Order: sequence, then C-alpha cells, then structure tokens
Amino acid sequence: MKKTANSTEETKKLAKATAGSLKGSQTLGLIGDLGAGKTVFVQGLAEALGIKKQVISPTFNLMKIYEIKKTGPIKKLIHVDAYRLTNGQELLEIGLDEYFNQSDCLVVIEWADKVRDILPAGSLILNFAEGQTENQRIIEIKTED
Repeated sequence: MKKTANSTEETKKLAKATAGSLKGSQTLGLIGDLGAGKTVFVQGLAEALGIKKQVISPTFNLMKIYEIKKTGPIKKLIHVDAYRLTNGQELLEIGLDEYFNQSDCLVVIEWADKVRDILPAGSLILNFAEGQTENQRIIEIKTED
C-alpha cells in the first residue's frame, strides 16, 4: 500500500491513522534517506498514543522508551534509531529483543534496513521516499516475511 503526504502535518496525520490500527506486540521498521520523514512519522505516532514529551531520534542513545498512560493495549513505545549501526547485534546487546512481541509494546526502528537481520517476522516495513515537491513524501507500507 502506498500513501502520499504533502507536508509534515500530513505525515503526522498518516502516522495517527496508522496508530489507530496498531495493537501492541508489533514492530515497525522505517526506511528512508535523511530527511525523508521517519522521525516526523514517529512523532505523529507518539502524539496519537498520548505521549506529551518531545520525540526526537535517539541517534546516540540508540533506544528511548516512552510510557503511555492513555487507555489502550499499547503501554510502551520503544523508539530505536539504527543509523550508526551495521547490523542488529548491538541492539540485541542493549536488550531490544525483550520488547519484541510484548503485547503492551510497540517497537519502532528508524533505519531498519541496517538491522533487518533482527526484525521479527511480520514486522511492518515503511519505506519513505521523496516525492515530486520539496515536502512531498511517498510512504509504502508492507509486511516483512
């Protein structure tokens, strides 16, 4: 499925719509160049889940855990940035696998193409590409086998 967003606001709106169909125990892998909209998408997810804190990519921390107080099945957003990595082993070493498939956790990994070796089967992969205008983004969503 392909979606088009013509602004950061539309990218967040798409993320919010996506959040409505998530139930926990899922992993989203975000793939795209710098500035393609991956972090903006995570910000939209966080807003939809009721997270009030500012969400930025945890590039140097690798992983940030946000507690969710809003009613619903998802109680933790695990935000990962794999930009500096070459494989998933480093993420396993900091305990990311503890959150995979947890019924109350949503794991979102930016730069997932760098850590595909550890993505759980059934992960949703979102490919972000620049569109025809400066702010347009084409987001393709598919399930990883």
